[in-house]
Amino acid sequence: MRRHQSGVALALVVWFIAGMSLLVAGIVSHARVDAGMTQLHLARAKTIAAGDGAIALAMLERLNEGSSAASQSAASQSAHMLGSIGVRVQLMPANGLVDLNTAPKEILMGLFVLGGAVDVGQAQIVADNVVQWRQPKTGARMGRGSSINRFYAPEDVLRVDGMTRSLLDSIRDYVVVGPWASGGIDWNASPEAVMGLLEQVNPERANTVRQRRDAQSRTSGLKRGQSSGRNRGPTAFRADALVEYGGRTWLRRRWVSVVSGANSSLPWRVVRTEAPRVVAQGMRESE
Repeated sequence: MRRHQSGVALALVVWFIAGMSLLVAGIVSHARVDAGMTQLHLARAKTIAAGDGAIALAMLERLNEGSSAASQSAASQSAHMLGSIGVRVQLMPANGLVDLNTAPKEILMGLFVLGGAVDVGQAQIVADNVVQWRQPKTGARMGRGSSINRFYAPEDVLRVDGMTRSLLDSIRDYVVVGPWASGGIDWNASPEAVMGLLEQVNPERANTVRQRRDAQSRTSGLKRGQSSGRNRGPTAFRADALVEYGGRTWLRRRWVSVVSGANSSLPWRVVRTEAPRVVAQGMRESE
């Protein structure tokens, strides 16, 4: 009888120890998750602060370079140190990107093939759907007229049949959407990645544009200091801040219009801000 009671007591002790072990393991796991989330929120907060500050400094430097430099359509890059955080900023003229509201079908096809890595047949279907989606829709009532469908944010293109989230993410760096877009593509301001679209659609024109860009780059030093008017330069920029923090490269992206805001003394205003995200290191250095 006593041996039986001793066995039961030993079993209870073992089950108690096992239960406590599971409880402690759960608490430790929960604490690790909380610590990880705290570090993530801290990294995002520092990325936002450092990225936005570096973008403001880069915009100030660009606009203070002088009228001739400010009117140049080429992208500019700069490096900044905010405390112990290093930030690289690239200012890309928005008119050098593909405007999803006005781009022709051929450019859209090249965009989906080159940027989205889809086959030509699927790219043609999606491009047709985008063009059809943008067509004016006649109102049902008489006198109502027609309305044109427009994209107001890159995510709006997901309304189009055949467009997926993965395809949108793959072309995000090539496009511009918003009322601040110029409505067309200035190939002189386009990055190399976007120039590949023109080479696919019209190789002869791409060669002409490259020759003109090379000639402008050779003569830019001779023309520096000449007054050309700041209003002839790009009116909007895509500002990408690459923030090095915690062993990762974070991308903070803002869209800036060179128009002073109503409640700001700055000569520009931010028209769109995207949440920071981790990117592959050096993924944007080739643009």
